[in-house]
This record gives sequence, C-alpha cells and structure tokens, in this order.
Amino acid sequence: MYARIVQVALQPDAIAEATDYFRESVGPALKDHAGFLSSRFLVDDEKNRCLMVTLWETAEARTEAETNGFLQDVLQHMKKHFAGPPTVDYYQVPVQVI
Repeated sequence: MYARIVQVALQPDAIAEATDYFRESVGPALKDHAGFLSSRFLVDDEKNRCLMVTLWETAEARTEAETNGFLQDVLQHMKKHFAGPPTVDYYQVPVQVI
C-alpha cells in the first residue's frame, strides 16, 4: 500500500469551506481512480492547517492520479484556501490497523 500526504496551511476561517470541497468533490472523484483505497482530510483548527491523505494499492496508481492532472486540479481549486504552498510527501504503508 502507498500513501500521498499533502500538507498545507489554510487561510483564516477556511477550514469549513476546504472541508466541504474535499467531502463533496474530491472524495467522490477519488473513488473513480483505479487503485484508490481510501482518503482522510485532517484539520488542525488551532494552527489552521490540513493534511489530505490518500491510500493507494500501488505506487503506479498513486502516480496516475498526478500524471492525469487530478491532483493538480484539486490543488488549483483549493488554492484560494491556502495560506502558503502545499507540500506533498510519499510513503509506503507497511502496516495498517483498522
């Protein structure tokens, strides 16, 4: 399993709108991607930042969601909520406990 984590500081009072967009648009669209397993949108309302975590069956599936423009479209749409540039990190997931 493979993860992508996007971390970004948000504009003041942008958490609700960013959360709604992720829930209503990004989440449903992710389900259409081959190899997509799950996602989480985490917020720290004290520091006004978020983490967008996606899990993928393979590294190739994770990469496909970038090379086809999906991730770039999401980040471009959410840019109005950002207080700075996002960072994108990649991980292997050797253990998951559900």
